[in-house]
Amino acid sequence: MARQRQGAEMTKLNASETKTSFAARVGLTKGRISQLVAEGLPVRPDGQIDVAEGLAWIEDNLDPSRRNKGGAFAAPTSPARVSTTLAEAKRLHEIVKVQRAKLAFEREQGQLIETVAATRTVFARARAERDAHMAWVQRTAPLLAAEVGADPRATFAALDRMMREHLEHLADLPLGSFGDGA
Repeated sequence: MARQRQGAEMTKLNASETKTSFAARVGLTKGRISQLVAEGLPVRPDGQIDVAEGLAWIEDNLDPSRRNKGGAFAAPTSPARVSTTLAEAKRLHEIVKVQRAKLAFEREQGQLIETVAATRTVFARARAERDAHMAWVQRTAPLLAAEVGADPRATFAALDRMMREHLEHLADLPLGSFGDGA
């Protein structure tokens, strides 16, 4: 048990693994990994496998002779698939294992976040920005009224109304319209 924990910790720290560790990560045997190395799975000079490159290679190249070919392995031509062969089921199972391993690796590397956490953060940020805009109106209205010689109440009412309309307009925009922020 302690060995497994040490191995898990090492996996999180290192971006490369031994063939045995990589085989366990993707749910294959060490022998199958050796076969894949002979087929082109990238290996570092020290004999270890870069996890990100290995997962990408496996996803792109696992069982290429069975992909998009005729016969039992072709994509179904009708909406209802008549039957699935054992070989096709095993191939699909291996693909799912690799995809899960890739997601687990990306989560370990900090490249993925939970949807709930992202949603909570976005809403908290939006609420804070809304509150800051509304507080700006309260701070600025009396100063603006004094500067232009207007009634402070009327100035506050006009600024408050305009800011609320502006915030409603921003809330109605789809998220994609803001760009990626880069």
